[in-house]
Amino acid sequence: MALNILALEPYYGGSHKAFLENWIAHSRHRWDVLKLPAENWKSRIRHSAFHFASELRKRQAPDLLFCSDLINLAELKSLASPCLDSIPIVLYFHENQFTYPVQPPNQIDKNLAFHNLTSAAVATDVWWNSKFNLSEFLESATQFVSNYTEYNFPQYLAEIQSKSRVHYPAVDLAPPPLSRLAVPTICWAARWEYDKGPQVFFRALEILHRESVDFRVNVMGEPGSYELKCFARAKATLGDHINRWGYQPTRQDYLAGLAESDFFVSTAKHEFFGISVCEAVLCGAFPVLPKRLAYPEVMQLEEYPQREQHFYSGDAEALALLLKELIQQQNADTLWQTPQSELIDTFERYQMSQCAANMDAELERLTET
Repeated sequence: MALNILALEPYYGGSHKAFLENWIAHSRHRWDVLKLPAENWKSRIRHSAFHFASELRKRQAPDLLFCSDLINLAELKSLASPCLDSIPIVLYFHENQFTYPVQPPNQIDKNLAFHNLTSAAVATDVWWNSKFNLSEFLESATQFVSNYTEYNFPQYLAEIQSKSRVHYPAVDLAPPPLSRLAVPTICWAARWEYDKGPQVFFRALEILHRESVDFRVNVMGEPGSYELKCFARAKATLGDHINRWGYQPTRQDYLAGLAESDFFVSTAKHEFFGISVCEAVLCGAFPVLPKRLAYPEVMQLEEYPQREQHFYSGDAEALALLLKELIQQQNADTLWQTPQSELIDTFERYQMSQCAANMDAELERLTET
């Protein structure tokens, strides 16, 4: 049965936009999307409920409402009442404010975190882009509310856990043909922000450069909200090694950059899933990842312990050492200890063509209860 789904996206850009567009393209349901531009994300959490409530009052009620986490859902339900009183609502967490990295470290915005908590409490179902994100939220929220023993927060956290589901955000791509360069090529592709750890990546490459390791580098991704000096410094230092540098003009250029890369490196301090890792693996790159965040889950490490070879401890020296070893193996044609096709095949589960039907069925279940 095709449902009429209304999606609210207060931050229509990046992974939030890609997730909705890809799902809608594969979904059997009918979708309408209300959105705001991808800017000023803190304001979106605090204020977007007022905008969307006024829009909801103008519309016929959908069969189900689907929202991302950058909204105060409790405020929305109150402001839009009675429009949403009998409609199931799914809240999808791309990230959570209890563990979202901030500067200085370990100083979360308690108000934004509490908005996440109240939103999850009033949703019909709460979806997460990884088990890691869910467990981080529950652990951090439990610790946070332990300071308020006079309130029955544990009851609400138990309810949130019971109605939580993990649905990976998925990717939608047809990998381009491999187009390897003559020299081993290392790729880094992320937002140019401090939480993606570019300083660690560039320090590792500077070590390889000093040790006269022959390599090329593709540095891709969107510029951040402010310029990090490490990028200009690395561009000057690594000039002869650079193959691609900066935001790629088209999606196909970005995928071509992945397809010509032998290694894909992450140095992220913050990653609740890892879409770029999935894209890189499906495009044929060998992933090199810090052993933290959602990466062991995405790499299915418990199921495939031999994939330990893809991980390093997280610091620049360990990354440089591993990359040097991997480049030597690449040059000796001994890089893949297990067939590369096995890794790619298991990453097909992250293709939206496989994920959409399951998510569609979950929405139908909610409208039948």
